[in-house]
Amino acid sequence: MRGGSPRVVREATAYQDAVSRSIRAACARWVAIELEFGLLSGSEVDALLGPHWPPAGCLAAERRILGVATKAGRVLYPGFQFDAAARTVRPIVAEVAQIGLDGGWKDRHILQWFCVPNGCLHGERPVDLLDDRERLLAAVHADLETVW
Repeated sequence: MRGGSPRVVREATAYQDAVSRSIRAACARWVAIELEFGLLSGSEVDALLGPHWPPAGCLAAERRILGVATKAGRVLYPGFQFDAAARTVRPIVAEVAQIGLDGGWKDRHILQWFCVPNGCLHGERPVDLLDDRERLLAAVHADLETVW
C-alpha cells in the first residue's frame, strides 16, 4: 500500500506531534530560565567573577559550572550558578552536576532539573534551595534512582 497503512500514518503523526510538543516545551523552559536568571556568555561570566577566577570555559571543563550550547555554537551559562554579590560560583552546582553526570544526565538536563518543581522537594524548585545542600543532594540522588 502506497504511503503506509492508516494506522502507521496515525502513529507516525502522533509521534511527530509529541516530538514537536517536547521541543516547544524545552524551548519554553530555556526562555523562562533566561528571563529569570539570565543566560550569560563566557565573557559575561568572566566579568561577573573577576580576574581571580579561571575563565568560564575552564570552569566548565572542570565541571564547576554547566553550560548549554546554542544552535549557533555559543555556550551560555544560566546565572543561578553564580553569587554575583560575592563574585563566586555556587559550589552546590558542581556537586549536583557530578552526581547527574555520573548518572548519565547531560548538562542541559541538570540545568533544567534545577529549575522545575521537584516532588522530592515537596514541589519546590532546586534553584530556590541552593543554600540547602543536604536537601538538594538527597533530591538529585532520589531522582536518579527513579526509572522514567
